[in-house]
Amino acid sequence: MSQPMFKPVLPDPAEKPPERVYLDYYRLAEAPFAITPDPDFLFSSNGHRQVLDAIGYAIDGYMGFVLLTGEVGTGKTTICRALLDRLNGKAETVYVINPSISGHELLANILADIGTPPEAGTGKKELIDRLSRHVLANHWQYPFVVIIDDAQTMPLETLEELRLLSNLETDKRKLIQVVLSGQPELLNMLADKRLRQLKQRIAINCHLSPLSAPETESYISRRLHVAGNQGQINFSRAAVRLIHKASGGIPRLINRVSDFSLTAGYVEDSPAIKPAHVKRALCELYDFNLQANGCGSRKLLYEWIVTTVLLVLISLAFLITPIGAGDTAKTKMIEVPPAHGPAILPLK
Repeated sequence: MSQPMFKPVLPDPAEKPPERVYLDYYRLAEAPFAITPDPDFLFSSNGHRQVLDAIGYAIDGYMGFVLLTGEVGTGKTTICRALLDRLNGKAETVYVINPSISGHELLANILADIGTPPEAGTGKKELIDRLSRHVLANHWQYPFVVIIDDAQTMPLETLEELRLLSNLETDKRKLIQVVLSGQPELLNMLADKRLRQLKQRIAINCHLSPLSAPETESYISRRLHVAGNQGQINFSRAAVRLIHKASGGIPRLINRVSDFSLTAGYVEDSPAIKPAHVKRALCELYDFNLQANGCGSRKLLYEWIVTTVLLVLISLAFLITPIGAGDTAKTKMIEVPPAHGPAILPLK
């Protein structure tokens, strides 16, 4: 498996999505490579389909615990959101996105999410009893599913207490289905002997791998199509190969490089995204060495030389112009024409 050439730069979740300068130029309805986990942009690679089907199979079979792991940016949160959409109307779901809390707080949050918030000071046993009564009363016909994202941030004690939920069962089925989604560190946590009982209760273990080169090409095409591309944008195969090599097939990194590549294409008034645009995107994103990675061009070199010469001439003009020559001596201001723009415009 290829490794990405760089580490992802993670955005602030509260940050407003930046405006894309290229949307009107490329006649797109929305940004095709935003890194928010939008289920509309879900790309069903073989791996993603298998993971969704496996999790759905475990939930339909009331198997209890399911484990989903994958590297940062491989699409775990998108899978969780897609699972929520798939279960809509077919199960009662609780989605936990900040699980770095105590077991007591986790139980209280689950109860609050289903509309029965506990009073302050309610003990753990009472919390479990309330949840048990709710599930027994409402979930003979459809599942109760708790999806925990970023599960690798959970304290070991909380993970161990989570095991208590598996004790809520009948003779035929587990009453609560739990999906633990997290980075590979979660596997190391589950290897701790203190969690051996929880590990034994995991019915299905799924792993999301990076995309292959052909899948990367299909992924880019899919996102462009959803955003409104009807043939007005074309990523060359060489550009896609470079994007795959740079990103290691990790969707979040593919999005970032592709997004900036579109900006580079916009700057050059080009409907075709070529390797040169990808290289300039990489330079802008990760400050690659211009010469070593081919980010420069003869045009840019020419513009740099012209600008430098003009600046030298201006300096000489100021040196030659007499100082204090009264009203008869006037300094001629020379306005240096700007270059045609940087290789790529940074996104705001």
